[in-house]
Amino acid sequence: MVDADVLRRKTEQVLHHCDRLTQRSELTAGQLAADEDLCNTVLMDLQQAIQACIDLAAHACVDSALGAPATPAEAFALIGRNGLIDDALARRLTGAAGLRNLIVHQYTAIDLQHIVQVIRNDLDDLRRFVAAFRG
Repeated sequence: MVDADVLRRKTEQVLHHCDRLTQRSELTAGQLAADEDLCNTVLMDLQQAIQACIDLAAHACVDSALGAPATPAEAFALIGRNGLIDDALARRLTGAAGLRNLIVHQYTAIDLQHIVQVIRNDLDDLRRFVAAFRG
């Protein structure tokens, strides 16, 4: 079972950053491109929300004796295969982990239209993830 304090802290982080992003759901890619500070704030909130999910997933793998995952994708796959979350959600969260890597490492230019779509359509995946552990 996931440590209650870790679960509480990570859940609070996810929900806090998702709430901040939801308040900005009407933003456009053009507005983000035109305002570097706003763009950085949005990207940081998204990064932090996804990172808290990654942290919780890794913690759940270890605490549930599923093994120590080498990557976030492996962590989400392990908890999906073991029924802690459904497989479809695990696949979507693997994509979110990839987006987090792109934000952090900026391998390529960040597609701000994609960021807008994530904010508008995908934050519930992060919320569903933490809800699955809260029971």
